[in-house]
Amino acid sequence: MRAKGLFQAIAVLTVVTMSLAAMSAIGRAKPKATPVDWGIYQILWSREYGKHLDAELARFASKPDYVMFYRDLGRPFPKFPIDIIAKRGATTIVSLELWSWHGGRSGSYLPKINDGSYDKFLREWAIAAKADGRRVLLRFGFEFNGDWFTWSLKPKDYVKAWRRAHGIFREIGANNVEWVWAPNVVSCPNTPENNMHLYYPGDEYVDWVGVDGYNFGDHHDKWHQWQSFDDVFAKTLREFEVHYPGKPVMLAEFGCASGNTKQRASWIRDAHKALEAYPQVKAAIWFNLDKRRENEPNWYLTSTDQSLQAFNETFAFKP
Repeated sequence: MRAKGLFQAIAVLTVVTMSLAAMSAIGRAKPKATPVDWGIYQILWSREYGKHLDAELARFASKPDYVMFYRDLGRPFPKFPIDIIAKRGATTIVSLELWSWHGGRSGSYLPKINDGSYDKFLREWAIAAKADGRRVLLRFGFEFNGDWFTWSLKPKDYVKAWRRAHGIFREIGANNVEWVWAPNVVSCPNTPENNMHLYYPGDEYVDWVGVDGYNFGDHHDKWHQWQSFDDVFAKTLREFEVHYPGKPVMLAEFGCASGNTKQRASWIRDAHKALEAYPQVKAAIWFNLDKRRENEPNWYLTSTDQSLQAFNETFAFKP
């Protein structure tokens, strides 16, 4: 009997030990791989771009799939930063602002694009892109439905400019360039005449459908409050499913204010989980920049250890 009792005790102890081990394993479960490719915006402002990019990338758990920067109508095709990004194993996204930084940012450049004044510039870009041969994503005149850019609020002129530029690249044969159409997540002003879908050039002219959206938090201004990922993106992403069912979708710019302690980290984890409901989303680009000088939040992921850890365990996690 004593032997039987001892055997039963050992059996119970074994079951308990296995249960505790299982619970411990659950607690140590590996993060789930992101359902999307990931990238960051890295400002392009000096010949030491590679050094600055490396300093940022060293903090992440994996190499990004994409790195994005801005360009304008006054500068040549950006082969130099594309070389740097390619050496880091990523694909470049060029966000082309439809004005010249040195030529002035007042007044719309759309009429000049549409009358052919920028055909030479666009042709030189297309020739250089074709000669380079690497895959490049071109985000042409983004956030056109927001009143903060001079190329905004004119849907017909914008569509005409897009098609003209796209036609030049097609004529040259720069088929390695993928075109990213990217409205702001909310139209400003939010009127029928400024509906984002009025700016869509047509399926044959667009490779990616993107969207820019941010959680500005509670302390930015009186018009903003803390928003979840779905508060920011759900309505627009559902519209994309209806309007553009065959197109891959990109969060072309997204970010979250720091909020209170650990608040941004929770937002990042929730955003990663929320994307499971949007299988059309194939890429997410975090806007990694401190914009406090422009009265915006500090969007840097590295501004808190918690937010960087959350991003590394979600979007940047690769098994």
